[in-house]
Amino acid sequence: MPGVLITTSHKPSQRTRSFIKDLANTLPFSKHVNRGKKTIEELGLEAYRDKKQYIFIVGERKGNPSIIKIYRVYLDEKPPKTKHVATIIIKGVNLTRENPDASRAYNPETITIDYNACIKDECYKLADILIKIFHETISDKADVIIKLEETKKFIIIKPLNRLGKPCGPIIRVIGVKIHV
Repeated sequence: MPGVLITTSHKPSQRTRSFIKDLANTLPFSKHVNRGKKTIEELGLEAYRDKKQYIFIVGERKGNPSIIKIYRVYLDEKPPKTKHVATIIIKGVNLTRENPDASRAYNPETITIDYNACIKDECYKLADILIKIFHETISDKADVIIKLEETKKFIIIKPLNRLGKPCGPIIRVIGVKIHV
């Protein structure tokens, strides 16, 4: 099953490391790795070895996660090529440990993207990206439901478990860029 390799920019803060760990526990077939001094090509090789089609690189500003760069790994090419496909600009995050109502999703295998509350194009763009990444694991009776909600200033990504309780980091997004 293709999934996501999640890592950070070089020299991440503890909060960013906690965020990628939370994200990896929430998204199906995803794995978090320590970046160290690895280049994008080396991350592509690691994703190829683990049969992951996408790489999320979380960048930070002032010690907090501020951007997620999404790279596509072409597994059929040798050596595997990586292409920057999208960027998600983050306003802020609430980690699972900061939310008293949150529980943990254990080894999720299926996901649903709930974008019924979307009104603006930005929210639909984000939903399209998530659907493209997780198209093979989307199910009606999913282990994790990614609920997209809009406010005046940003889009909220809220992962919920089957019971409707938060089960991962809540992410406030202020921008989505798709790179062709």
